[in-house]
Amino acid sequence: MKLDAGRTDAFLKAPSAPLVLLHGPDAGLVAERGLALARTVEGALSDPFRFAELSNPSPDALLAEATAASLVGGQRVVRVRDAHEPLAKALDALLKSPPDALVILEAGELTSRSKLRSLAEKAPGIASIACYAIDQGKLPQIITARLRAQGVTIDREAAAWAAQNLSGEEGPLRQALDVLVLYAGDTQTLSLEDVSSILADGGDTSVGDAIDAALIGDLAATDKALSLAYEEGASPVGLIRVLLSELARLRLAAGAMAEGASAQEAMSGMRPPVFFKRQTIVQKMLRLWPLKALDQALAVALTAEAACKTTHIPEQDYCRQTMLALATRARSAARARD
Repeated sequence: MKLDAGRTDAFLKAPSAPLVLLHGPDAGLVAERGLALARTVEGALSDPFRFAELSNPSPDALLAEATAASLVGGQRVVRVRDAHEPLAKALDALLKSPPDALVILEAGELTSRSKLRSLAEKAPGIASIACYAIDQGKLPQIITARLRAQGVTIDREAAAWAAQNLSGEEGPLRQALDVLVLYAGDTQTLSLEDVSSILADGGDTSVGDAIDAALIGDLAATDKALSLAYEEGASPVGLIRVLLSELARLRLAAGAMAEGASAQEAMSGMRPPVFFKRQTIVQKMLRLWPLKALDQALAVALTAEAACKTTHIPEQDYCRQTMLALATRARSAARARD
């Protein structure tokens, strides 16, 4: 059965069919919904006897996992990545003899001629859910509504700018909104200046050089570029805002890598696009800064920005200490990889 958008959310919370096909061009949304479905079976994800994940399996392998008995009791979950056309045969067999397990098939974009999609949309014992990126025209309203749901108000101009510079794909969009909520902090408001600052590309100025050097662990180059940036008139607060922007963009890419993308693929999805001269540096950053580390770096940078704005501490020294601390962390990560 083909589920329309109005019925999808309720089904994801309480699936009423043991077989589910998730398909569409938005790979992030496919993966997110697959995980949401798996979580509806309490305790299955943390139990290796009740959870199986297959990638591009043969029809026989799928049938074997889907019909296997649970050795410890409780419903099993079978999550299939990269579901492909030959699985239509196995799916037809499972429809004739429905399994006790929840079987989740995750596929890419399937045309209307796909046997797998056609079977899933017509048979009553399986749910077919299409996963498409959000329409660009609706993106400003969706950004505004999702931020409001988290207690953050965004200016109309800021929402429009964000919509023009973000993908409508669910994974990157969710990551970007998480960063914006974090940035809004206690003020719970976002202006056009805030959003364009946090999501924009840092460029190739001395400020950008300092940030690049810090995030790849080059302490000497960080210190030198910072001194030059200050000589050129850069303010510590302005520098930290550019740092926040770069960390936010890296976090989006790191999120894509956590879902299986390569460093090159994740970098290619960054918006605005990475300037070609910086691509090698950005790929190195992605190797040194996983999601958890980026969250910590964002918290450090936000603290530094607030301190430079609200206290009488030497702003340049505080900013320098913050940058060198990040460079030290990146250098340690690089040494650990060697």
